[in-house]
Amino acid sequence: MNDLLLLIAVAVPCWYVYQRSVSHGLVQIDHVGTFTFGFLFYWITPLFVRVYVAKLDFPLAATWSALFREKLITPYALSCISLYLCFALGDSLGLRLFHANPARKASPVPKLALSLATLAGCVLLLYTAFVFRAALSRPASPTDVATETARGAVTTCMILLGVVSLLFTVDRPQMPWRRRLGSGYFLTFIAGAGFMLWLGSRLYVASFLIMFAVYQSNFRKPFKLTTVIAGGLVLALLFGALGMWREHGDMTGALFNVVEEPMLNSLSLVHHLRYKGISWFNTPNQLGSDFLNLVPTLLLPNKAAILKKPEAFRPLGGLNSFVSFDLNFGVGGSAVFLFLWPIAFRYLRSRSTSTVFATMYIMCSGWLAFTFFRDPFSISLVKAILQDSILMPAVVVGFGWLLSAACSPRDEVLTTFSGPRLESL
Repeated sequence: MNDLLLLIAVAVPCWYVYQRSVSHGLVQIDHVGTFTFGFLFYWITPLFVRVYVAKLDFPLAATWSALFREKLITPYALSCISLYLCFALGDSLGLRLFHANPARKASPVPKLALSLATLAGCVLLLYTAFVFRAALSRPASPTDVATETARGAVTTCMILLGVVSLLFTVDRPQMPWRRRLGSGYFLTFIAGAGFMLWLGSRLYVASFLIMFAVYQSNFRKPFKLTTVIAGGLVLALLFGALGMWREHGDMTGALFNVVEEPMLNSLSLVHHLRYKGISWFNTPNQLGSDFLNLVPTLLLPNKAAILKKPEAFRPLGGLNSFVSFDLNFGVGGSAVFLFLWPIAFRYLRSRSTSTVFATMYIMCSGWLAFTFFRDPFSISLVKAILQDSILMPAVVVGFGWLLSAACSPRDEVLTTFSGPRLESL
């Protein structure tokens, strides 16, 4: 029975993503692909290990094995399959409801807005790195509030630079990549990403690489399937090697370091299944308090200390999203959420002739692969998706509109900026 459930839990997502994202050997890396990857990586990998791997070798492996009892496999597998089917049904409905608008000519985002946003990001990054230099020099720890606060502030600055580089990219689809990468918007973002890698925050950088892959495959030219597979393996090895370097381990264990990520994250999952079980319905009280995370760390330095923590076992800081869904909605409420979730993505995709909506779609899709599945909702839904992917691009583009309106004659403003890029804001 467990073998059959595991087969279904793998086969159904693989079949659906192949139907939606692969055509004639070419791949579009979209929200279906990134969501399916995260689903298999963070939800199904622990199930596969529990069913087929007898001997485990990772930190707290004995605790993990003791918590994930045989009787928990069937209800968990059935819940995963049901929730993915809800996602697939919602996505299919969204595909019918929203169709891409025909391409229309529109004014680009003013470069002055992009330049000022880049300057602000650089200044804030340097200021944050200086103010929090002592905390940033320490290894990351979920119990070290100062370190978590410092890394969160640096991450926000890097994401602002990433938003600008994405807006610049989407706005200029015909520009060659060599010229684009040599622009000041990209060079500052690359420097920020390099700083994040030095701090050990590899998954944020990986998410942005996925975002640019979403852009390339959806708005320029799809990738060959073999290219996606080979590129995925190379990136896995590189980021695994980075993880081993951070831990001062043997580089030969790079691939194992990648596989270890969902297993360590699933400690919160198996503890929840063992001691709380799966609820049918819950009230999202935790998610309501998570919106405090919208307040910038620079304005509320002790934000990490006063945020309400999810009532979950989190020895290493991460929180499996299955636990977040169950605590906030229960499996029944989660089914409704995941049915509606891809409809919102299809809406954004249908509006992607607008630079701001295209950027929103690209960023939200990129977060689905890792952050959405491994971090608490205060980070994944509230900060990464709502703040960084929806509000931040809208603010930058809106700021650009205001600058252009202030610098242009009134008649020109009315003619130029009633166009399609901003009419839906």
